[in-house]
Amino acid sequence: MLRIAGPVGIGGWLLLPLLDILINPFYSAYEIYSTLTGWNLLGPFVGGAEDGRFEAARLPLLAYAFTSVVRAALAAYCLYLMLKRSPRTPRWMIIYYAVELVLGFLDFFLHRVVEDMLQQANPQDYWVLPFIAAICLIWIAYFRRSRRVANTFRSQEEADRQLSEIFS
Repeated sequence: MLRIAGPVGIGGWLLLPLLDILINPFYSAYEIYSTLTGWNLLGPFVGGAEDGRFEAARLPLLAYAFTSVVRAALAAYCLYLMLKRSPRTPRWMIIYYAVELVLGFLDFFLHRVVEDMLQQANPQDYWVLPFIAAICLIWIAYFRRSRRVANTFRSQEEADRQLSEIFS
């Protein structure tokens, strides 16, 4: 029987990304619901839409809803792979966090566009950008270099190859 050196299984720091992808589809559904119900409430804020701000806000809000759908779908797929302990999990989690990085920046700027249209901009929220980048880059590095990730999600072929290298 092969004895794997180091931590194995979904535990330790691997629990945090698991919680992230477990909660993300529900949070994304909430964001989509908020966007759609907020759409009905947006009219009074832009004052009858005679100046075109209401129509101009439609595209950023729909783009934000679309990014929420992408996040939810990708998180659900990564959750499936992780619970299945598929060898594709590390690669898809790296893709997930790379997409989170891009969509996090995109969502931030979409919010800024809508806030500017409503003349409610808040300049103190730029601290979110480095925070998003740091979290995503840390988890990308974790899924690339972690011994627990390698031990938990490696394929049987890879384990057999390593055994043959050890005993040859």
